[in-house]
Amino acid sequence: MSDTTSPVHIYVCHHKPGPSFTDGCFLPIQVGAEQASVDLGTLRDDTGDHISAKNKTFCELTALYWAWKNDTDAKWIGLMHYRRLLDFTGAHHTTDAHGCVNYDVLDDATIHALGLTEEAVTAVVESKPGLLAVLPEKWSVRNAGSRSLHSHYVSADHHFGKDLDVLRDVIGALYPSDVKQYDEVMRGHDGYFTNIFVLRRDVFDEYCTWLFAILFEVERRLDLTNYSVAARRVFGYMSERLFNVFAHRKFASAETYVELERVFVKDQKPPYRAPNLLEGEVVSIVTASDGNFVPHLAAFMASVQDNLAVGKQLDLIVLDGGIPAEQRGLLQRQFRDSGPGRLTFVACVELFSDIPVHAHFSAATFYRLSLGELLANHDRVVYVDADTIVLDDLSTLYDMDMEGNAAAAVPDVIMRSFAATGVPAMKEAGGARAGDYLRNWLGMGDHGDDYFQAGLIVIDLQRFREMNIRDKAYQDLISKRYWFLDQDVLNRHLVGQVKFLDLGWNVVNVSMDVISGLTSNLATKVREVFSAPKMVHYAGFEAKPWNNAAAPLAHFYWYYLRKTFWYEAVIERRPLSAPTLDAGLRRGPMYRGARALWRRLPNRLQRQLFWVRDLMM
Repeated sequence: MSDTTSPVHIYVCHHKPGPSFTDGCFLPIQVGAEQASVDLGTLRDDTGDHISAKNKTFCELTALYWAWKNDTDAKWIGLMHYRRLLDFTGAHHTTDAHGCVNYDVLDDATIHALGLTEEAVTAVVESKPGLLAVLPEKWSVRNAGSRSLHSHYVSADHHFGKDLDVLRDVIGALYPSDVKQYDEVMRGHDGYFTNIFVLRRDVFDEYCTWLFAILFEVERRLDLTNYSVAARRVFGYMSERLFNVFAHRKFASAETYVELERVFVKDQKPPYRAPNLLEGEVVSIVTASDGNFVPHLAAFMASVQDNLAVGKQLDLIVLDGGIPAEQRGLLQRQFRDSGPGRLTFVACVELFSDIPVHAHFSAATFYRLSLGELLANHDRVVYVDADTIVLDDLSTLYDMDMEGNAAAAVPDVIMRSFAATGVPAMKEAGGARAGDYLRNWLGMGDHGDDYFQAGLIVIDLQRFREMNIRDKAYQDLISKRYWFLDQDVLNRHLVGQVKFLDLGWNVVNVSMDVISGLTSNLATKVREVFSAPKMVHYAGFEAKPWNNAAAPLAHFYWYYLRKTFWYEAVIERRPLSAPTLDAGLRRGPMYRGARALWRRLPNRLQRQLFWVRDLMM
């Protein structure tokens, strides 16, 4: 039963999130709702008398059946699709090879231009006193290189001629007088396609009674056991031909129908819906990845699940920069096999696409800037880069007392060393020495030691939203260049708002190389956490085990990669030895002599020559 009093109800079929519209006449309906993982918030085809479970074989006909059995109000009932509609203005345009007029998007302007309103539809159904149907303009299969509707069907991919033989037999058994109509239609070259129409109520009931009697019997006779997903849509395919048989018999007079142009909408981007928060003992972790990074994402995921406290559910959210569907499926399978919780992919391909990038950063780096808005239903998350291996329980961070801070993170010991030794920033970011860069370019003043490493951040998302971090950070990134891009911008806006964590929670695996630029206490702490890390961060091109066979702490990565589907693929591509001067000379006398000389230098001189040591050793 519908909630509208409009005399015309046109059901617009949706099977996934996307733009929809309604004004009392046009009614969005979710098809296949009974087996869907997402509730689109529209009418559903799985209430009342329904065949929702047959959607994979009956396609949009599950909505047609639902309207037939459950809508008792409308005087006219129609069927359309979220991308295939009729132009109710009656205008004429140039059509494509498929007989459609193309529009880029279904926005308010398009809705108005197509007359997708109750007023325009009512005017059409009242345009002729004896009107029975509003139909799409006929299309000839000759445009597709076929001679007839029959040859068009049997030559199409995933369509089988033997199925038409069964269909004809069933028509002969149930409605023998319609066999002649069927043969004439199938010998013809044009017809009404894509199951788009509006029928007067009595005609609609007559059509549905006839159609479903035939299709249910064909369904009983056909064996679809080895049909592909596309081939199993057979009853949807058949219904397009059957509608033409019915129309050939019913709408012989031009006074009984009106033809309108078919419209195809090219771009149907779904409105974004933030993931809901899971119930129970949940730990919400966020990371980011594109298609190239999937193996390392999988290793990270395995390490998180392996070390999470018993009784906790992992709410893992991946900011998806273009992971192929097949790879997402494998990740989901790995996740399900490794513990309780939920793995969610948030499509982010177009976020921050116009921001210049450099070095090894990809667009996925910027996704965390929008976490407050992307995860509107979450109050707290732990963001972790995917080039990490977690070796301790992240729930201890998720459940920690933030003490009123907007974030919690680990001090960046590499930046501390850069500042102490005067390493210059990249020229595009001002080229100042690191200490001056932090003080002036980032505007951190005398708080340069508060610069944190953004590979792991516990985030109070409510505070991020209140501080408008997304918009401020975005404007910064497009206004000037930064040495470490979004990490720098986050530090710029979170000065005085960060609780600092133990260094062990973000052990950058090359951090031992910067000890000479640190205070004695901090250098000792780095050595301690390096021997017992809570999380290893493979930050930098040659720091990553899949790029450098000699990368420090690589064994943790290989251990967890073995628990994924991608171990062999990474092994096939990895270099056999480290492509660095350090690796090539490590066992040679020149290297050993240089290293011994370096160790004899005073600490003050080491700090001044730190950049030379990095280049040569």
